[in-house]
Amino acid sequence: MSWKGSFTDRAEDTLECTMMALKRAPTALATAELLQTMEDSGPSLARGILTALEVHVPEILNRANRIADERGSELALRRLRSQPASLEMIVRRASEEAAMLGHRRVGTEHLLLAMLSAHDDPTTCALRAAGVTQDTARGTLRRLLISWTDDGCPKPRVNVA
Repeated sequence: MSWKGSFTDRAEDTLECTMMALKRAPTALATAELLQTMEDSGPSLARGILTALEVHVPEILNRANRIADERGSELALRRLRSQPASLEMIVRRASEEAAMLGHRRVGTEHLLLAMLSAHDDPTTCALRAAGVTQDTARGTLRRLLISWTDDGCPKPRVNVA
């Protein structure tokens, strides 16, 4: 999978950690691992969006696992063999999201938006059930971009005294 150079450092780190997690747990859902990595990776626009939308990631992951278990082997993004392809789809879609928004580099926020475009994925279904859609995430992203730096960290507040 090639993303080097066009992704932010945080997004590259997030993808690397997700890929390592998928190697350790080959039956895990790529989107669930990606969401968990976003949660664990420190400040980012994706995490800011999830926080602003009051998403509790452990609850989403539990719900996603229940959905996956109910569906069994009939997942649209299969658990075992096609999992790398599902992560590749997210990477490709994230690049498209960044381009549509006019952003030069792909960040974690674009990975989140790409994840939300996977219609039959258990993690996406769990996020939607919690009220997180591409529209709500994009709207929140627009509001956050006003107050975040390019590297995904909050801008320092300036006291005007």
